[in-house]
Amino acid sequence: MTDIEIKTEWVDKAGEIMEVLHVDYDKNELRFKWLNNPNRTKERVISIDKFLRYAVPVVRAQEVSDKPEPAKEKSKHGQFTCAWVDELPNNFGQSPNLQLSNQDWLEQGMHAKTVKFNIGAGGLPPEVNWEDHCAAIAMIDDKPAKALASILLWGSDTNWDWSRHFDDVVRYLAANMIERCNKNKRVAPQACTHSLHELARLMARMVLHFELYELWDVYTVKGRLQFSGIKINVNTYSHAWLTYQRQMLQDLFDMVVNADHYVSTYRKELSAAQ
Repeated sequence: MTDIEIKTEWVDKAGEIMEVLHVDYDKNELRFKWLNNPNRTKERVISIDKFLRYAVPVVRAQEVSDKPEPAKEKSKHGQFTCAWVDELPNNFGQSPNLQLSNQDWLEQGMHAKTVKFNIGAGGLPPEVNWEDHCAAIAMIDDKPAKALASILLWGSDTNWDWSRHFDDVVRYLAANMIERCNKNKRVAPQACTHSLHELARLMARMVLHFELYELWDVYTVKGRLQFSGIKINVNTYSHAWLTYQRQMLQDLFDMVVNADHYVSTYRKELSAAQ
């Protein structure tokens, strides 16, 4: 495993600078914060393995950027797009913004075929099993946060239909945007074919989908809008609606923090009962 020093700066795939605050090799956890992004002010805890898949030291990134670029072959039409489509499943849920600090614990034993009970004559407490991990999600007393946590935990399973949970998160994000628009007396653009509610729904779907699959750097603003079915002028969107997109992202990050709080509380109570 790569040796990670605290107080060192790293750069993520989006080019954002992060600072490592604490490393716990025993728990395979790392705590970090973004340095220059006002929309990402909260410290985050993720597994070391996931952090290393997403970020590189600033020094190493600088060394790579200083190297002369080799001659590039002329790619065939659609080659770039196809490559990213193939990588989508591997990108799912890898964004550090969407990491549950207890995710590694939650994933332990989730694919067990049977439940192991260890209650014998000696009065030993039952072992923590996959039912306890599932219960940690079920105990999240916040419907949108529970829906998002479920997606992050089981969404990579192609046999599970998480469309209902996706829609729950979208409805929450869209409702928050509409509330802000009403407060700001913001209405849908006159040249836009969408109502305010429809625009909020489409933007919420875009934000959740693009963050789940880390697509922000793959598309331009125009490409994101076209991909998401949002029929609005690019300049109009950038000038008047990009703020609401950023607020939706912050709502999404806050949902992760909220879900984390419930899971951490449940896990502490579970440990105390052992």
